Amino acid sequence: MANEMGQRFAQRAKRRKINRILNTAIAIVVLFIIVIAWNLFSDDGRSSEQAAKPQPKTEVKKDSDEKKVEVEINEQQEKDEESEQTDQEETSEEEQEVIETPGPPGSNIETEIVNPAWQPIGTTQSEPHVTQFKKDSVDWKEMLDAVSYATGLSQSDMIVWFIGNNGPNKAVATISTRDKAQYYKVYIEWVKNQGWKPTKVQKLRK
Repeated sequence: MANEMGQRFAQRAKRRKINRILNTAIAIVVLFIIVIAWNLFSDDGRSSEQAAKPQPKTEVKKDSDEKKVEVEINEQQEKDEESEQTDQEETSEEEQEVIETPGPPGSNIETEIVNPAWQPIGTTQSEPHVTQFKKDSVDWKEMLDAVSYATGLSQSDMIVWFIGNNGPNKAVATISTRDKAQYYKVYIEWVKNQGWKPTKVQKLRK
């Protein structure tokens, strides 16, 4: 009888020990499952946060787009400025159109021509300038250059009939084409350090 009771007690103690071990194992498994689940949810949360944040590539693209727009705006502004400058140049050219007026009735002047675009022809002479009417002088040659410039005739295609004084630092020349089909009277003036400049051309009647 005592042995039977001792065996039962031992069996109960053994079962308790086994139950304790099983309970501990179950607790460990549950804890393990909780840890894994927590990690999974944490990873999903971090992924969501990263997805919500703007990516560097997007910012780079935005910067690139802004720079592209800025370049296009600058190019358009440059085109507008060039167009405006061209318009101003065309207006300036229009303002400097050659002015032709008929000569007085009864005179030998057929047409008087003034071109605001005429410039001094340049010079090799130094100041103070003294007008020279000698045919072998530098001044004579430069006066003929100014006459040629004003009429569009080369010196080889013109006959010089007269070059004379027309006031301080001023001169007047009478020339014709080589075939004498057309005669001109050309007025020139000296510009300091820049040479002779045409002021007007008179196309003469024969």
